[in-house]
Amino acid sequence: MPTRSATWRPTVSVVIPSVGKPGLRRAVESVLAQTHPVTEVHVVLNSETDVDLPGDPRVRLLRYLERRNGNAARMAGVRRCTGDLVAFLDDDDLWHPTKIERQVRDIAEAGLADSSTWISSTKVVVDFAHGSETWPRAPYDPSLSLENNLLQRHRVQRGQAFLPSSTLLFPRSLPMTVPLNEELSLHQDLTWLLQLSRTLPDLAVRQVDAALTRYDAIGDGISRSISLDRELDWAREYLGSATPRDRGDYYLGSVMTYARRQGTVGGMVGVFSEGLRVGRPGAAAVGYACGAMAAGVVKAVAAGVRQPRRRGDETDAGAEVR
Repeated sequence: MPTRSATWRPTVSVVIPSVGKPGLRRAVESVLAQTHPVTEVHVVLNSETDVDLPGDPRVRLLRYLERRNGNAARMAGVRRCTGDLVAFLDDDDLWHPTKIERQVRDIAEAGLADSSTWISSTKVVVDFAHGSETWPRAPYDPSLSLENNLLQRHRVQRGQAFLPSSTLLFPRSLPMTVPLNEELSLHQDLTWLLQLSRTLPDLAVRQVDAALTRYDAIGDGISRSISLDRELDWAREYLGSATPRDRGDYYLGSVMTYARRQGTVGGMVGVFSEGLRVGRPGAAAVGYACGAMAAGVVKAVAAGVRQPRRRGDETDAGAEVR
């Protein structure tokens, strides 16, 4: 007898929010090359410029000029989808040809084909300016909630829980039940996943143990424009109901990353202090934060040493180090 995994052939719609980046055509081509054929590809373009798209009848262009955020574009695309399942892809990311096929097979083999409360992800090859890494470093832990997996830190090095939107596949009804926040300007993926975890306690999360998505960390993404103040505002608003461990780990891990990027020792010390006050971080998060602060101090001291001193400027030069 054929198994459910062999007979389940769901239709798949893809939504690609775009501002017209040069990689858009390659992203669309990686969708059209899937071994599990997609039914439609909705490119939701937040730009008035012309874009280069493959001449395939499955590719539909929607200009969305409200100048809001990526989630608003994603939801505009979702509302036009007709497939059983929906997948997101950013316009500077790529899929391996077997991504959708392997996710569909995994869902079927897990007995979730008839369910509407699941979400599937894959591992990711993250491209940096000086090389690539495969994230997340540790597999998804089904004994913990999705929220725990997203916020807790179990290793000092970067590349912890990582479920970017370009990896996600889910039933079309899911974002209609728990819509994406169309007003949010940062952490759009993470916020939706937290909302899913908190709204649907029976949500099943699957992660294919293969790097089937390629994620561009070289270009100018939204995360690079996030200031420490905005990051702290987000954490205070959206992590109030998180466990002390989750909240503490996020502060000393992710928030500390923004503090380190800002480059002020005072900012890093402030994040460390607030993280200990509002949460109970684990050893890995504390280790990461201490390493970040030590590197920040060394960088600040080095900058102070390089600062040319003029006669009578000794006090100002000392202030640069602080």
